[in-house]
Amino acid sequence: MDANGGPERCHQLRGRDLYPGHVAQEQDPGPARPSQGSDEFEFRIPARAEELRNVRHALAAWLAGQDAPPDVAADMALAAHEAAANVVEHAYPNGAGDVIVRARREDEGLLVVVQDEGHWRSPSRTDQRGRGLTVMRSLVDEVVIAPSPSGTTVFLRRRLTYAP
Repeated sequence: MDANGGPERCHQLRGRDLYPGHVAQEQDPGPARPSQGSDEFEFRIPARAEELRNVRHALAAWLAGQDAPPDVAADMALAAHEAAANVVEHAYPNGAGDVIVRARREDEGLLVVVQDEGHWRSPSRTDQRGRGLTVMRSLVDEVVIAPSPSGTTVFLRRRLTYAP
């Protein structure tokens, strides 16, 4: 969200266009916890606060398998955790839904996509937290938020190489 409460930088991208195919369920031991050699990461968990650490740990393990420097892996995992926390808090008013996290290597870096299939619920006037987007922006090079009628997708990019 920008300073006026509107979408950050909206693009007409859909996560399923970027990542066709099956999204792993938590109980599926295969793709949900990719081996270190896997080129892509896919993980789906219930949108509950107590599940968020699973996103952070599984993504950090995959990033380590991609030879991401430890500080980059920690930053990306924390940024994804913050995006997933926003899903838990804002996407599902009745508390029923999933957080979908995907990741892949790009030419010069990493892309993590956090997606929900819910509908945005604005924070209450008494909510004093609201630092998730600030944290994400401080940890990665690019944060793009793409709301749609079928949910919200957050794209987190981090370069691994920098020009001198």
